[in-house]
Amino acid sequence: MSTLQVQPVARKVTALRWLPPHGGSAYTDTELHFVTGSSGKHKELVLWTTPNPDFSNTSESNSDIKTNALATVISKIPHDGDVQKIVSLSSGVLATASSFGTVSIYSVDTETNAKMDNKGAVGLRESVAAHKFCNGEAAVATSLAVQPAGSNNDVEMASCGEDGRVSYINASRPDALQSYEVDSTVVTDICWPTAAQVAISTRGGQLKLFDRRSPNTIAAVFVDPSASYAFESINVHPSQSHRLVTGTNTGAVLLWDVRNPRKPTNENFNVHEGNVWQVAFDPKDATRIVSCSEDASMAVTQWVPEGSIGGGATALGVAPEKTRGVRRLSSMFNALSINCFDACPFTRTNLLIAGSDSGNLLMEKGVNSAFGDF
Repeated sequence: MSTLQVQPVARKVTALRWLPPHGGSAYTDTELHFVTGSSGKHKELVLWTTPNPDFSNTSESNSDIKTNALATVISKIPHDGDVQKIVSLSSGVLATASSFGTVSIYSVDTETNAKMDNKGAVGLRESVAAHKFCNGEAAVATSLAVQPAGSNNDVEMASCGEDGRVSYINASRPDALQSYEVDSTVVTDICWPTAAQVAISTRGGQLKLFDRRSPNTIAAVFVDPSASYAFESINVHPSQSHRLVTGTNTGAVLLWDVRNPRKPTNENFNVHEGNVWQVAFDPKDATRIVSCSEDASMAVTQWVPEGSIGGGATALGVAPEKTRGVRRLSSMFNALSINCFDACPFTRTNLLIAGSDSGNLLMEKGVNSAFGDF
């Protein structure tokens, strides 16, 4: 079990996102920025800065870093409802999904003197009501995803909600929202495998695919016939659109290959003991799946041995059992659910940050390569 660094922040952290650099993917800044969203008593967005580990003393270990110096607050702004999801549209624009059913777009300034007086670094641009029940009551917008390969001026987002609907919002014209009923249960999470395809996970235990060009038609539905559970989260492989990963309410992480819609394959990794709130492929090493759970832990699951993709693997691309493993991360100072995380894709050093119901930010710099058995 690896230990996460902890910084108390006195609020439930339910969403977070690293902000991309202004100059592109090659990060040369000595400071990194990320945004957190919270719920409960403190419903707000907080802009943070933290030192770029690529420019720190390479001999410095995690144990040498003081727990109260992980990140510094730049700015705060109230948020309308609990923050369910944060996505980045560009280096200066982000969007959020709210428990009040709204999708909101914010401008972010990390360069001017606004950050010196703790004012004005994050500002609300526009909000749109994206999810509501048939009686007009607001439905929780459970998640939000950004269409890949969109231009900064024509970015489309897709949100999902407890109303069983998917809504499409253009960032430049959010009032021109398009909404479609896609399921009779809660749609828990959403992602874009391609610029023309959307995938959702449902509380009813289904994985569904939709063609954006025919949003009323379900392109494919997948279930795991070997078990009955709810899907709480979904994500897509960064370069293989047919490979999806879902998290369940039983603590399992499922890796899917949907190249053959009539006969999809999946692999089950039982790495948690509670709801898996978020899953994602590691942006620096897609042979690893990162997840966080209600059981107050995170897991990094290696599903293909390093440097041997395809070698001796099954049709799914999963290596033989003895070569797979999991690395679990937790902290004795964090006893409640870890709700969200984001792995920084802009640095050479592996940098993982997470948020929890214990009112903590959690961080790991660098990766311990020791993987244990499942």
